[in-house]
Amino acid sequence: MSYLDEEIAKLEKQRRLEEREKKQGNTIHQNLREHPELEETPSPQEIMEGILKGTLIVEGTEVSFDKTSLMRTGICMRLPQEFVQTLGTSEHLVYSNEKLEMNLMMQWIKPVEAMSMGQFKEIMQQQFRSMELGMNWMEEGNVVPCALQTRYCVFNSSVANGHIFNYQAFIEKGDYQLIFNVNGNLERWSHWKPVITGMISSLEVTDL
Repeated sequence: MSYLDEEIAKLEKQRRLEEREKKQGNTIHQNLREHPELEETPSPQEIMEGILKGTLIVEGTEVSFDKTSLMRTGICMRLPQEFVQTLGTSEHLVYSNEKLEMNLMMQWIKPVEAMSMGQFKEIMQQQFRSMELGMNWMEEGNVVPCALQTRYCVFNSSVANGHIFNYQAFIEKGDYQLIFNVNGNLERWSHWKPVITGMISSLEVTDL
């Protein structure tokens, strides 16, 4: 459970999100006022096409995607190039975007035993209660379409200056599991939810 503990501890470092989000939000709103066509919400199909082509407008800003091999997993995925890799080992990948105050983390593990989403939810709720942090379970389900069986969940938590979302996906590959986590200001969730789903749907298995 060390990975979960690490992720929860990182939530404490998000307390400065609110002030930066307000500043960034003003820039985004100004961009949308000058270019109202950017405010239109693309369909899931349009988002998927944009990710596969390598370019997508998110929150009024162009985001570039590139096919990226993930550690030694035999998996590749389209990832946003605006996220800078800050850690890369054979089992861990961490990407961050300081401007958006968002983080993307992946871990390649071999689970000791299977865990249901219900068990994971209960563990997370207990962890947050023990740290006296607020936590709200938002949704759970399966990522469709996806080349590998993938379960996901989303919850938000309180920090000093607002709330952050935490998206967690469990990608199954043989006896191994790729844990895929994205977190950021909750106000960004509606914009990034379909993008994150599209990123996982872009997954390809390369070692068949």
